[in-house]
Amino acid sequence: MNEILFDSVKPSDVKLRMGAWCKSLRQRKGLSQEELATNLNLSRVTIHHLESGRNSTLETFLKVLNHFQELEGLYAYLTEKTAEKDVKSLY
Repeated sequence: MNEILFDSVKPSDVKLRMGAWCKSLRQRKGLSQEELATNLNLSRVTIHHLESGRNSTLETFLKVLNHFQELEGLYAYLTEKTAEKDVKSLY
């Protein structure tokens, strides 16, 4: 299993990666930020913040993944990771 150094990945890096994933999903479907926001009952600014990796909530991220049928894949990944016997606490 690969060891992750605490100094190598920062929360801001993860937020940027999550935002890039959401932006990619949106663009592949040919949607504007405004169209996606309307579909999800969110503001365009909320989508913009998510895609740029700032001031976004987990709820918004999950709504976007659900909209693009990616939530089940994330859930399966998390289920697999939490079932591993070598799960180490971060605390």
